[in-house]
Amino acid sequence: MKERYASTVEYIDRYGKAIKELMVYTEFGKKPTIGDFTEAFKDQGLEVELRDFTNMIFKPIDPVSTPVISLRIIRTLKDFTYSYSAKR
Repeated sequence: MKERYASTVEYIDRYGKAIKELMVYTEFGKKPTIGDFTEAFKDQGLEVELRDFTNMIFKPIDPVSTPVISLRIIRTLKDFTYSYSAKR
């Protein structure tokens, strides 16, 4: 089983600033980790790394290849309406 968390993310790119929602999936009973966030960004086509742990700021690994300058996690809340169970 997996759990879903909805994160509010501040995207800063070459064109300005935007607030977007990011869905992060974790194993049942666990809270999102840094790896879960980087995986969620990777699913969107962004290769990022954590640059500021305290403020949860991620930056692209290769800034030349993307218009994104930085990504900041504003808040993360558990989505209680989501239910997923993997059948084996």
